[in-house]
Amino acid sequence: MSPLARSIVADLRERPRHFAELVEAHMDTPWRTFLRAWGEVRAADLLARDDAGRYVIRAEGSGSEPTASRSPFAP
Repeated sequence: MSPLARSIVADLRERPRHFAELVEAHMDTPWRTFLRAWGEVRAADLLARDDAGRYVIRAEGSGSEPTASRSPFAP
């Protein structure tokens, strides 16, 4: 996995994020390079989504359960 892809994974391990937040966090990266790294993250089958639609990294060995805690605004 490229350094940028690892950075994106680290961002998502820190807290759930919408795609736009990930893009904003890496504005210094050329768009094509960012999309390649995003493709690596997606291909690694690490992603899940929380109830708000934000991306999270799955807990290891748990199928599709996100690692991040539930939003305090979730019912």
